[in-house]
Amino acid sequence: MSIVVVHDNEYSKAYFDTDLRAGVIEWKNKKLDDIEYKTPLVKLIEYSNGKKIFENYYSDARFQSVVSPSSRKWFEDNMVPAAIGNGLKRGAVVITKNPFKKHYMNMIISSSKKFPIKIKVFDDPEKAKAWLKSFL
Repeated sequence: MSIVVVHDNEYSKAYFDTDLRAGVIEWKNKKLDDIEYKTPLVKLIEYSNGKKIFENYYSDARFQSVVSPSSRKWFEDNMVPAAIGNGLKRGAVVITKNPFKKHYMNMIISSSKKFPIKIKVFDDPEKAKAWLKSFL
């Protein structure tokens, strides 16, 4: 696997995985404010501008803290269209069975129906990666 790290701090790590043709975010076990939520997403978009490397998105959100409604709305209104513009076709998100995370993901999935992408939720990272690889 070849990766290009575009962001890494105590809250998250964002990178591109060339084997998955994916922008990846691994959320760490820290309470996120709006800036810490947005930063890795913006870094992925900035790095992928003008490149055809962002076909897939993989988010390991098992350790992600609760995301505010305003950040969720920002994600839908800004990040999803920007990622689609950079080539995004699908996303795999790994979560726990936490009801807040399920609610957050259900909101993202329902809003994504207006976009030409597929988003699928998993509880196993390997199954999520295998699903993304099945399109390559």
